[in-house]
Amino acid sequence: MFVLVVLRDTLKIVPADFRKARETALKDEINSKYANRVLHDIGLCILAHDILEIDEGYVQHSEGWIWVKVTFRMIVFRPFREEILLGRIRSSSESGIQVSMGFFDDINIPAECMPSGSEYDQNEGVWVWRYDDNALYMDLDEPIRFSVVDSKFLDVSPPRPTKDDEEGTSMARQSPYSLTGSIAQSGLGLLSWWQ
Repeated sequence: MFVLVVLRDTLKIVPADFRKARETALKDEINSKYANRVLHDIGLCILAHDILEIDEGYVQHSEGWIWVKVTFRMIVFRPFREEILLGRIRSSSESGIQVSMGFFDDINIPAECMPSGSEYDQNEGVWVWRYDDNALYMDLDEPIRFSVVDSKFLDVSPPRPTKDDEEGTSMARQSPYSLTGSIAQSGLGLLSWWQ
């Protein structure tokens, strides 16, 4: 679920951070720049793990801060395919279930990845698994175990305007990193089903 990734970047130490130890100031800058951000084809950055190499710093003309090239390891959320994860049901619709892990919310379990016999209940607004004459409801905020089927990265950089674009056109929010899950295998689904 979590991996260590080696990154290299040029970071600045502002004058207010000169009183801190150099490594502490750099870790603070790494975390402020990378934590809770998605790096394309890498994953969701969580926290700086350690610093591997610090080059000599330099001050550019007319600036008060120090620029330093740093090689560091970052803890990144990037589950592998078929990894089993635990989350909570955030919402349900006819197209599937949205799951949250607390720190990551872009997990979708589509209708085709539900156990056979599952259907969406319009009245309750939740999915129901009908198994051996039992109706097992997938209520909101219930803990759910799922398998990762796919992970998708999307380039969400701002589009370049063209002459034909109208001003004020808003685009729907798209996630830069999302997971597709499945609960179709045995042992997956709501934890209460298997207790």
